[in-house]
Formats: sequence, structure tokens, C-alpha cells
Amino acid sequence: LGLRPKRTLRLVLWTGEEQGGVGAKQYYQLHKENISNFDIVMESDEGTFTPSGLGFAGSAEARDIVKEIMTLLQPINVTAVYDTADGTDIAYWMRDGVPG
Repeated sequence: LGLRPKRTLRLVLWTGEEQGGVGAKQYYQLHKENISNFDIVMESDEGTFTPSGLGFAGSAEARDIVKEIMTLLQPINVTAVYDTADGTDIAYWMRDGVPG
């Protein structure tokens, strides 16, 4: 098709959270020098459930963008944007200012 994305989406999967977050910590250590290239980090760690939205912590401008994106999920009723986000696997990035 000749299409090129504006940004790279990277899906990272690891194990070891319950053993001290070793996968997330190692990934952070290996990639933190490129933190300016990270626009958002997300974690899904709730198991199988009926989703209702996303938790998000970031600037008001970034929150408005997330809310706009979530409107695309209206057909499946997954539009809520909750005021907080956390997670062992994204904590390193969020601590250094990457919205999550």
C-alpha cells in the first residue's frame, strides 16, 4: 500500500512482575536513553474482563487527546478515561515524565 506510520507502536511483553518487576526494569534500563521518543506507556494487567476505558495520568493536553481517541471505541462502549494510571511495568517511565 505504500503507507508509512508517523510513529512506531511498540508492544512489549515480559514476565517476572511478581518476582520484582525484573522484565520491566531491564527494558527500562536498556531503553531509558531514548525516553524522548516515548509519547505514552500503557499496561494491561487485569486479566480477562469487560473493559470500560483506560486509566490515564498525564498533562491536560494529553488527556484531551486520549479522550478524543476513546470516542472511537463508542460502538463497544469503552470510552471512560479514569484519572489515574499506575502499574509496576510502566512506573519507571511515568516517574520520568512519560504519560501513562
